[in-house]
Amino acid sequence: MSDKFPPTYWNPWVRSKWLVRFNLRDISCLLLVVANILWFQGPLTLVLARSLDDQHYSHIILIPLLSVYLLYLRRPAIFATVEWSPLLGSILMMIGGAVSLGTKEPISETLGSLSPAIFSFVMICWGAFLFCYGIQAVRTASFGLGLLAFMVPFPSFVLDAIVGFLQRYSADTVEVLFSTLGIPVVREGFIFTLSDFTILIAEECSGIRSALALFITSLVAGHLFLRSTWGKMALVSIVVLLAIVKNAFRIVGLALLANYVDPSFITDSILHRKGGIPLFILSLVVLYSLAWLIRKLEQRLGG
Repeated sequence: MSDKFPPTYWNPWVRSKWLVRFNLRDISCLLLVVANILWFQGPLTLVLARSLDDQHYSHIILIPLLSVYLLYLRRPAIFATVEWSPLLGSILMMIGGAVSLGTKEPISETLGSLSPAIFSFVMICWGAFLFCYGIQAVRTASFGLGLLAFMVPFPSFVLDAIVGFLQRYSADTVEVLFSTLGIPVVREGFIFTLSDFTILIAEECSGIRSALALFITSLVAGHLFLRSTWGKMALVSIVVLLAIVKNAFRIVGLALLANYVDPSFITDSILHRKGGIPLFILSLVVLYSLAWLIRKLEQRLGG
């Protein structure tokens, strides 16, 4: 038992000093992060609360928990080599504080107006970690720390670009599916006219919630299960395509039910409101199957 600790550890006075010295980094980092949370309490509370109701940001509330979990998984490697880095840590924290320029209240109704404040919060968290544990620990923990960037609400122009991308390619895929099924349909932009029903693939039908969830899940799966850069990139690329195809299948299914069975399937039905959940679960199964296949390919190629 004495082999695990210094010989003087069993002296109560020396043991208390040894424990304080051992935990100083952790305590310092915790205090810096807590102070950061208190300083940005307003925008953090607003973003986390509104993320529960906003499909564009429903992933945000899970990001801190996921980041901490990933850091916990790699803690032996992360904390194998630590050192104080007060200069670099302080510089990063000051840069982070300057990003928001003291603006912690939204300048509009959208959460995107809080992007500077939340990005400041994230950068100060990175700076606190660098301050207490050093560059080597930051490099080892880079994925878990980097994941915190997904806490930042997208600026409006970025959000519009993502929604537009998903909306456009979902519509293109819907057209391909209708053609493959032999369903007569007339398309005008995002409007599809069937024999008895017309649908509009609006921004709300872009599938951004499930697409972001699948995208983040693919990043984490690649980090945990894959070794090669090409394998991780391949998984993420395939998952983006998977999200679009999944959304198109859902739109086509609802459109056919509304046209040939009952219009309420697309106007007011639980299948419209919650039908994406089974497809999302199926997408997760496909995602992890793809990760398994890519991992096997990596092993065969010696990756």
